[in-house]
Amino acid sequence: MALQQPILNPSVPFCSPIFGGLCEGKVILIQGCVPFSAKRFSVNLVCANGDTAFHFNPRFDEGNVIVCNTQEKGCWGPEERTSQMLFQRGVSFEVVINIRSCGYQVSVNGSQFIDYQHRLPMHQVQTLQIKGDVSLSCISFTGGFVPPPYAPPPYNPIPPMNNIGGMTVCNPATPFNAPLSGRFFPFSKITIMGSIPYSADRFHVDLKNILMGNIALHVNPRFREGALVRNSFINGAWGNEERNIAFLPFCPGQAFQLEITYLQNCYQMLVNGQLKFEYCHRIPPSQVDQLEIAGDVILSCVQY
Repeated sequence: MALQQPILNPSVPFCSPIFGGLCEGKVILIQGCVPFSAKRFSVNLVCANGDTAFHFNPRFDEGNVIVCNTQEKGCWGPEERTSQMLFQRGVSFEVVINIRSCGYQVSVNGSQFIDYQHRLPMHQVQTLQIKGDVSLSCISFTGGFVPPPYAPPPYNPIPPMNNIGGMTVCNPATPFNAPLSGRFFPFSKITIMGSIPYSADRFHVDLKNILMGNIALHVNPRFREGALVRNSFINGAWGNEERNIAFLPFCPGQAFQLEITYLQNCYQMLVNGQLKFEYCHRIPPSQVDQLEIAGDVILSCVQY
């Protein structure tokens, strides 16, 4: 069975889609080290709507406790906390989260720590987030079914069951081009899943008009600049760049899920379930007839 590839030495804050979501038997392995100056860090299993199904939060600055909780509709539930601190400052650790039908079974450094019962359905979880005072060496996902991220065939269009007229392409090579004529209409969504090589400089996602040579939307993460550039190419010239964003949501060595939705007045872009920007139309979206993805990126799935 093909597995989601391990992510080595990712930066913090860390955010990655969980390919295939959660299911009975899936295991999340987190290896890292706690800095000597650490106050606290957290491991979060986050739903598509922003709820946190499972919050695992060692706190060195609050009497060496570990707090577990769930956040739903912006509100935290009752805490489950223990003074059994299994982490040490300056020492490496290994956390294993075993997904069970009844809850999350967590062990730390080989010792069973907690069985946390589900408060939200596990199938709603799409993203793993880790933040705070911690350095990471390896994140891996095993068990359960996940779509093959890198295995052949290199190009395999499959009409999805829940998107009449749409297509799903598994493991396409880059540069990737797909026709959108007749498929791109208001509230259409393009979903791109993949990962960024460690050596990446930049990649781009373009919504184009082939006949005129125009680009309605150019999304261009630039890692050396630390910028996420958005622009349009009209009548042979680039327009004014839009760069304002809190931080670059893509990172070399990490997986991602990018969603672009065609709304009435703009394109809306989400990365790993989080809204990153809205881009007002400069070209009528009705003229868009091609999707192009190219540059330093490895694609595992494209839906359009």
